[in-house]
Amino acid sequence: MKKYIVIIFIALGLVCSGCKKILEPQQIDLIYNEVYWETPTDAQAGLNGVYALYRGLMVNGRNWYARADATTGFIRSGWNGGSQDALFNEGNYDDVASLYKMWGSLEDYSDWSDFYKVVSQVNLVISKVEKMDKSVFSSGEYERVLGEAYFLRALVYFNILRIWGNAPYVSESIESSDQVLTEDKSPVMRARTDDVEIGTHILEDVYKAIGYLKYDSPGTSTWGVRADKGAAEALCGHVNMWMNFLAKRDRLSGYGDYVTDAIAILEEFKANANRSYVDYSDSAAVAGIYTGGSKEAVFEIYINPETNESYRADWGGVTAYTCKMTPFDGDPTKDRSTMVDFVPYSQKSNIYPEYNIATHTGDIRANLFWGAWDSPYNEPVRDTQGATTNDRTKVTWLKKYAQFTEDTYRDQDEYVAYFAYCNIPVFRYTDIMLLLAEAYYKAGKDGEARTIVNEIRHRAGLSDYTGSTLLNEIMQQRISELYGEGHLYFDMVRNNYFPNSHLMTAAKYFQEGYYWPVSSNILSTNTLISQTPYWSGKTNW
Repeated sequence: MKKYIVIIFIALGLVCSGCKKILEPQQIDLIYNEVYWETPTDAQAGLNGVYALYRGLMVNGRNWYARADATTGFIRSGWNGGSQDALFNEGNYDDVASLYKMWGSLEDYSDWSDFYKVVSQVNLVISKVEKMDKSVFSSGEYERVLGEAYFLRALVYFNILRIWGNAPYVSESIESSDQVLTEDKSPVMRARTDDVEIGTHILEDVYKAIGYLKYDSPGTSTWGVRADKGAAEALCGHVNMWMNFLAKRDRLSGYGDYVTDAIAILEEFKANANRSYVDYSDSAAVAGIYTGGSKEAVFEIYINPETNESYRADWGGVTAYTCKMTPFDGDPTKDRSTMVDFVPYSQKSNIYPEYNIATHTGDIRANLFWGAWDSPYNEPVRDTQGATTNDRTKVTWLKKYAQFTEDTYRDQDEYVAYFAYCNIPVFRYTDIMLLLAEAYYKAGKDGEARTIVNEIRHRAGLSDYTGSTLLNEIMQQRISELYGEGHLYFDMVRNNYFPNSHLMTAAKYFQEGYYWPVSSNILSTNTLISQTPYWSGKTNW
């Protein structure tokens, strides 16, 4: 491999060379330049650094696909690759010597340092821009930069909140060694912050973002890939619904107010944000949902090899977990069929219960979003002699991100050397409309909720929903629509709805075992941090 598109990682190094691990404050050569923050160009450069850092997080498929989709139990890993089984198989906690402890086996997933690098950079941007002379900015530019910064800080903390729950909350900019070292030169440490308090801070930021930002218009270069008022409203709806879950869990008064607030902001979004559904009868429009510029795009991570903002699809990201690829030499045994996550036959009714495999009729999304949905295979494809599951065309794989461009500088022995060409969706219109349906249901507005559900069902080739378990149907539509888009496990946690019941026992849910453990790196360098309670004694570190 002679050439690798690394702009997102180069940017990470440039903008955050001095803000490494702010919760483990051993490095003190922090970037701080009074002269730097003088012009709108300076402010925009700092903001671009935040986007680059966040893109780096999301390009790593472990930080969204693995946590939110593989953990649902709907997939199995390939014979030679795919997601780690510990994401979706319960661990062995009875045997102290056992190394198989579900998430407690995945220490590299349990380190939040890279998330806090984004926090550190965005804190710096907010602090510096707020001190700048507004007169140097053109009309609306100051507000746009701050609005995007507040949105990004709210977004990364929302990620942290849903993954770890009670994590440290840091909002001040780290600008001198005095902030990370005590008088005796020992590190300043941060304890965990209560998850409800973190959520409250996130809402403060996201409402500031809404106040600063304006709605974007389809067709602009920034559409969907820079935060606008609609993206901030979408995030606000998500945070309010998560806060409703937390407040109800903790038996706090007024938990219903979060649902009311979610409805208010999401109705504003629906009326004014210039987004709409894509017609699923148009296959090109469906593919466009993931390549960018779609009318469904609310906020997504820009990926485009033509502008040097991509990654090798066969090496990492969601594509490495989910996508088959056409080998350059035509050899079908090199198409990655044994290396991707696949949906076994036994799980298919959980994703599309109204698709009939025998007659190939029903929910059209089964074949829009997936390859080989009609496959009867329950086991991964194997190349071994005598294997009964050896037909590579019968691997049921996710097609959403299967658009690539060849790495023309590939090595001679690289046969699926492609760069990714699909954006990473954070929020899209269907997600937000189903979230609004959920809020309507929880506010007792079943009629409004059914209207949204039926809109989405009709687009999928289904008739009106006539059942009596409306919340379950809303969840089912989220599963059918949004697999591979970074939401489903968190949806299940928010609603205590787990089609694969082995993933969440009543005791585990009560003990907040839906939050991830914390790595030994964090625990050893910050003595104020303790292990996530459910995972204490259940990790192999």
